[in-house]
Amino acid sequence: MKKKLGRIPYVYPIPIVLVGANVNGRPNYAEIGDCAVMAVQAALVTVSLHEDHYTTKGIVENGTYSVNVPSTRLLSLADYCGLVSGHMVDKSTLFETFYGELGTAPMAAECPVNLECRVVGTLAVGKRHLFAGEVVEAHVDEEWVSEEGGRRVIADLTRLDPILYALDNRYYSVGKPIGVGYAEGEGLGREGRQGQTGERAARP
Repeated sequence: MKKKLGRIPYVYPIPIVLVGANVNGRPNYAEIGDCAVMAVQAALVTVSLHEDHYTTKGIVENGTYSVNVPSTRLLSLADYCGLVSGHMVDKSTLFETFYGELGTAPMAAECPVNLECRVVGTLAVGKRHLFAGEVVEAHVDEEWVSEEGGRRVIADLTRLDPILYALDNRYYSVGKPIGVGYAEGEGLGREGRQGQTGERAARP
């Protein structure tokens, strides 16, 4: 039997990222869980921030932002970026900042994965601002990159060790792999795959 828990967005797990933006010419980083892949082949990601976020001002100002994926060893720093606002604290000194092709999307070198993004669409819902960003370049620490099928990929998510969050207000780490995408359902037969043709055609 199901129990009703009310209007709670129970989506698990929630990836923890640091959104970087230049604000008044200085890098700032905000910890958020409101980040998602919008499209793989089109290389689009979205981030959602409150209109009063200091980082929001920088994204609007420059039309760019970065998505930085911290590993669990950066948990305290990442959490701190969510505890304090750039309105009150200068967070530009927390990380070694570098820039890529865009020149205005600050990235934290300590994070193993960094995406520099150009804003290609915005949506305001109440006091929330959603920014759709085209990934101009993905920067990944060399030790996590491997060659598979003639393309470069992140070698092992468990070793990368990103931070996950849940609505019980706890941080988690990634568990062991349990299967391979677009392979585990092959044994179900044709009837088990009906209605999935379009979805599979769009896979990366």
